[in-house]
Amino acid sequence: MENHQNISRRKFLKLSGGALAILPATLIATDRANAQIKATKEAVNYQDTPKDGKKCVDCQLFTPPNACIVVEGDISPEGWCSLFVLKQGNTTSD
Repeated sequence: MENHQNISRRKFLKLSGGALAILPATLIATDRANAQIKATKEAVNYQDTPKDGKKCVDCQLFTPPNACIVVEGDISPEGWCSLFVLKQGNTTSD
């Protein structure tokens, strides 16, 4: 005997639509998890003092009061690392 499960087109479309609705949320969660990987201070030559007038507080990647988008751990606003990117609109660091 053959055992066929009949599924209506309407039910199939509802199930497919639900699965498609979950897909973007899954992809976003995966991207965010991958984005949380940060460089170590050692890997970017981080130091707690400015270098050549450049300091974290003037960097595009710095997040006040003491964090960085790409470097792990506490970051001093007066620090510096090799990933320094001057914020737009700043011409020099003090």
